[in-house]
Amino acid sequence: MPKILVIDDDEILRRTLTTILEKSGFEVFQATTGATGVHLARTHLPDLVLCDVNMEGVGGLLTLYALRRDPTIAAIPFVLMSGFLANAEAPPGGGRGADGFLGKPFSAEKLLSTIREVMGKDRPRPGEEEDRRDAAHVAADTDSASGFLQPMDRILKITRLLGAARQPMPPKEISDMAGQAHQSAENVRKRIENCLLYADIERLASDRPRLAVLQEQQTGIRSVVEPVARGMAILIDRQADLVLKFEDALVVIAVEHLKKIVQELLDNAFRYSHSGGAVHVATATDADQVILSVTDHGCGMTPDQIVKAVAPMTLNEALLGRHGSGLGLCIAKRLTELYQGSFAIQGEPGRGTTITVKLPKPRAK
Repeated sequence: MPKILVIDDDEILRRTLTTILEKSGFEVFQATTGATGVHLARTHLPDLVLCDVNMEGVGGLLTLYALRRDPTIAAIPFVLMSGFLANAEAPPGGGRGADGFLGKPFSAEKLLSTIREVMGKDRPRPGEEEDRRDAAHVAADTDSASGFLQPMDRILKITRLLGAARQPMPPKEISDMAGQAHQSAENVRKRIENCLLYADIERLASDRPRLAVLQEQQTGIRSVVEPVARGMAILIDRQADLVLKFEDALVVIAVEHLKKIVQELLDNAFRYSHSGGAVHVATATDADQVILSVTDHGCGMTPDQIVKAVAPMTLNEALLGRHGSGLGLCIAKRLTELYQGSFAIQGEPGRGTTITVKLPKPRAK
């Protein structure tokens, strides 16, 4: 029996939809909030999600965003429902990966025809292992698909729509659309920052005097790693998943470069693992090195994906390529190498990933 998850804070509508769907042969799960809906999607793996745009707290667009970031549920067909913008040129959520849109009020016939249309599309189902990590990259970072133009175009469309609305917009709708524009702007900003840093790293590699100054800097590894890791876990509400184990020591690296390495390793671990799955961050020492490792139990990586994740690229590729904002692990590797350290990734599809960074201790004087 096909399963449908209905996410809506309107109890009457939720009950009505459930009655229609159950009479039509579907098993129905109900959620009153976006957060509960994401949890039920992970638990029950429905065949389709029906989600209202306007809800208290986490609205429909943010719920869609959360599903598309999780590789285990990113492929679930998702239909948004809204009583506002039903006749707009582009229904809200289309650029985020929604598969369908229902403008309220809609008939039972329209509901069922939309469900049949969306479920009839040829697409991967949740749980399929075929290139899950690549699919997750696209779902989690949609704005990286076409260089800078796509996210900038999305920002312009949203702000134009907000400024030219013919009727007052509900506060929750405004909040959801502003959140979508903000996320697009954040993706553009991160792409620019990473491209500039990548270019600076390449210049540093051939600037021996400047590099020599950097290689004299010493940083306490725990004082950098611990606050960065805890802060990132708080931001995405995964404090309970973070497992820390430290051996403190001085390491040869500039503070800002160590922060960047840790940020990228943790971003990768949290992005491609599930809420509730542990992310281990550990430091250890030997005679000459300090070893930092980050381990997740998420979707893992194939050998080809590992190679691609750290492969050098030209700035044109970084700026305009499909994964231009995905420079993070490549930057972390290049920064490690600037300080004569080593960077290694071990992963297996479905069994998680471990990234190990080894950096030199200061030389005894």
